[in-house]
Amino acid sequence: MGLDRDSLSSMKVSELRALCKEKGLLVSGKKEELISRLLGKEVTKKSPETKVTSASLEHGKDDAIDRLLARFEAGGAVMPEDEAPEPAVESEEVLEVEVIEAEIVEAEIEPEAEEELEIVLDGEEEEPTLEVEPEILLDDDDDPWTGGVVAEEGEPALVADEIESPDGSDASITITIPSLSSIEFSPKVIGAITISALILGAIGFTIFMQQDSSFQARNLHYGDSMQFNILSSSIEVEGDDMVAIFRDAAAGPLDDACGELTAEINSGTGSISIREGAPSEIIHPSDQQFSGAVSALDAFGRIHLAAEEIITHEMNFDLSGKTWREEGDCGNLGWVLEDNFLDMTTKTWTDIGDKQLIRTSTDLTISDEENRATNFEATTFGLDAISGLGVVSSYVFLPLTPLDLHEFFGDASLTSGSTSEVGSEWSWSVGNEMNDNNHGLVYPISMSHSEFDSCNGHITIDLLVKSSVPWPVQQDANIVIDKNLKSSDCGLIESSLSDAAIPDGRISISFSMRATSTNSGSSAIEWLVDYTSKPGPGEDRPGTSAQRSWGVAMPDESSLRAWNLESALECTLANYSTSGVATAIEQGGYVWSASTVMVDTNIQWNMSWVTEDERAGWTVVQEDNGGCSLVDDENMDDGTVQWNRNAIPDTLTMNTLESRLLSSSRYPGLNIHINDGIGGWDDDVEYGYRLSVTEDNEIFDVIPISLGEGAVSVYAEKSWTDDNNRNHDVVCVMDAENARLLGWYHFWTPPN
Repeated sequence: MGLDRDSLSSMKVSELRALCKEKGLLVSGKKEELISRLLGKEVTKKSPETKVTSASLEHGKDDAIDRLLARFEAGGAVMPEDEAPEPAVESEEVLEVEVIEAEIVEAEIEPEAEEELEIVLDGEEEEPTLEVEPEILLDDDDDPWTGGVVAEEGEPALVADEIESPDGSDASITITIPSLSSIEFSPKVIGAITISALILGAIGFTIFMQQDSSFQARNLHYGDSMQFNILSSSIEVEGDDMVAIFRDAAAGPLDDACGELTAEINSGTGSISIREGAPSEIIHPSDQQFSGAVSALDAFGRIHLAAEEIITHEMNFDLSGKTWREEGDCGNLGWVLEDNFLDMTTKTWTDIGDKQLIRTSTDLTISDEENRATNFEATTFGLDAISGLGVVSSYVFLPLTPLDLHEFFGDASLTSGSTSEVGSEWSWSVGNEMNDNNHGLVYPISMSHSEFDSCNGHITIDLLVKSSVPWPVQQDANIVIDKNLKSSDCGLIESSLSDAAIPDGRISISFSMRATSTNSGSSAIEWLVDYTSKPGPGEDRPGTSAQRSWGVAMPDESSLRAWNLESALECTLANYSTSGVATAIEQGGYVWSASTVMVDTNIQWNMSWVTEDERAGWTVVQEDNGGCSLVDDENMDDGTVQWNRNAIPDTLTMNTLESRLLSSSRYPGLNIHINDGIGGWDDDVEYGYRLSVTEDNEIFDVIPISLGEGAVSVYAEKSWTDDNNRNHDVVCVMDAENARLLGWYHFWTPPN
């Protein structure tokens, strides 16, 4: 066959390369180069200084592949602008498909066509760099399997051909990679790949099984809930001083208890949940993003956005103990009250902005075997406890509440062997993960409190925690409160506090609960957010500029009550100059406590006084036809009340404080009991103030307040009997210096 340009041009590249091979010519190059070579014409070569050595060629090839793979693994990251390549210029015979940001563009080609990936590299010997973007070059006449150097065995190989650089400068190399579908694997290769896959699979499975299956407490979600069973538990109280705090807190039902008191909890159920509030509960439009939160009133009657937690307990229990031989003398005679039932619901509201407790509300009903019910409801503001148990109560009620794991452990990842940091208030350790029959895979955690153990007794809490459940699925607590168990490790200050806060005697508490079901809420609570409607520090609360200094009594200045404290004192001094209160004031004394109540249709004042030499007593006067009459005038034992005028702080007026107490929008739950319906006091309400100049504040022990030295509080209380012959008592207490409501309770008992 004659070799002319027309006949050669009609041939495929593979055929041209076969001819070159037969004639002993080079088989590399483009179609035009092959034709020129077969026609005996000289093929243009690169200048010697641009040739690529085999070593640099291999180095550049490996580097190019590494760079390309790195770009694919990085998700097709774009090169920096200063490294961006110039557009490639190819011959007219080449169909050019650019790869943008390492994306592969598929192209339709004829069956006989093959893929050819050209990676053009800079021709520098030491460290080749990408000169142009990788391109997929498709040509019907190109045959990548026969181009360049072909191995003797006939197997395809990577080849490097010298080509013209797009800009005509440095030499470049082209790496031709065969398509995967064209590779014929040998049995040896297939076996190697299979074994490799099995090994990698086994390693992957081993890694998966050995992955850190640690427990990490998650944040609470709106809609989270858990139901639990209460197993056999007990509370045992020994010593009359210790029994007394429970007897006084119960205010009636335990009046006959002394010396010993035991509550055996036979069984029970409970639940804990985070209520998901409706969008309508978020008042400010710009706070709608915090959907799930609820509106909650604080101690000043201001609205906050809060997370609402609800805890319920229903328990069957037996009560037993000892009773009095005679008044003041506890005997050995025992008593038992079986088949009692407790139904208690506790709600707390925590501000989502600063994560501070705003309010706690508790509703409690205790029914005896005859279904006679004693009821108690209480609300406190920013206080965890609802009773006068003081420091004891925080440990008595601790076991009843499932622990908020995220609040306690934070974002720490807990694994077997994890322990608390040295010096932490609570000491804890994590055991080996185990498969619990009831809860599946769980971690056991043991907790103790070293300072409590050293000074107050003993406390241990054992938990089982489960992934994705924000509370323990099992919680067992054992607590002994007995300051006589203090060890030499108890410091002087801690020992003094223990002696002052804990009465003589012992409390032993054993409490166990097990989760029966859990439910995950929809969205996590967003804590520490800056929501629009959050009240400012001084918003809607009296400032210090509204405070007044005392004269002989707390300023009243009420316009709501027709006969205020100033009127009562003025009338008493004028008409009963020898009365106890008049004499005390003349000798430099003051009225440390005073209260007013409506008697029949007349206003009455009870004024308690103290002199500088600590003589004390009370004087009762009553409005009488524009004047006043002396109702009672008595002395107390000397030293009963401490005199300390320097400890008296400036306070708001009784008028300012009562106007806030009687606001139904600030304290709606309280107002239904004390308001007369038209903005005044109900006729049965007694309203007054009390000054404490010692750390001991005896007022209304059922409310957990510790006002300290030189503190003044105002209070309102009411007692009545309803149509069903049930006796009711309501008490509320407010800080007289800043108008912060400390709390209130409502207690009612069945008919006698």
